[in-house]
Amino acid sequence: MFSNLLQVLYGSVDMFVVGQFGHTFDVSGVSIGSQIMSLITNLVLGLTTGVTVLLGQCLGSKSYRDLSKIIGGAIVLFLIIALGLTFVMLSFNNEITLLMNTPKEAIEATKSYLSICSAGIIFIVGYNVVSSILRGLGDSKTPLLFIFIACMINIVVDFVLVGYFQMGAKGAAIATVSAQGFSFLFALVYLCKKGIGYSFYKEDICFSKYIQKIMQIGFPLGLQSVLINISFLIITIIANQMDLIAYASLGVVEKLMGFLMLPAIALGSALASLIALNVGAKQ
Repeated sequence: MFSNLLQVLYGSVDMFVVGQFGHTFDVSGVSIGSQIMSLITNLVLGLTTGVTVLLGQCLGSKSYRDLSKIIGGAIVLFLIIALGLTFVMLSFNNEITLLMNTPKEAIEATKSYLSICSAGIIFIVGYNVVSSILRGLGDSKTPLLFIFIACMINIVVDFVLVGYFQMGAKGAAIATVSAQGFSFLFALVYLCKKGIGYSFYKEDICFSKYIQKIMQIGFPLGLQSVLINISFLIITIIANQMDLIAYASLGVVEKLMGFLMLPAIALGSALASLIALNVGAKQ
């Protein structure tokens, strides 16, 4: 729950700092852009749950050799997903901004925030894949440490770029991507040094039946999260027809809603891991 809390804080810190030092159009740009990026993050979170569940089942059934194959398949699958999402977001940045009925005063701020954050999608996907592997192996504390460090980096860089250099939405985006990059780097180095506790072979990084299994479990969860986010985006599109201040206010309240939904999401993730272990052990 605390890991998810800190992930939500990414966008909220951006909103707070931009609200203090930026203009109203910067707040709107960050609000619209972070909502779209939240859709991508929630999609990835849902899909990576498939990795956590499969690893839990293998641990429960003591099928240790399959652990390596699942992780290898996950690396291939999510590398493709990361590259695909990055291409789509960078290629259709302008169209997505206009589709959101973005107020004309906030168009440039939204486009710059989205383009910079889209370039960091590889970090979002990478961090969540490593975290899903650690959680599947029973470790939910280490991902919390990494995301805490990243959140601190995000806060510091936000105040430097937005507060001191007055870079507005662009500065907030750079701060977010920098923090995400560090969290992924820390998590990857930790996993490489610690290992998974079982034999892992480079040959397992390939297309395999486990990719299909990850998608069978993860896709419905990812789709569920995406549909919830789409409902918020539709509200945003409608709200963008109002004046800039009204929409900026709505964006702040939607951030609050993100916090209120965290306990249920976190408990759902914990239950998924525990149930997977018991399914694997046939208990």
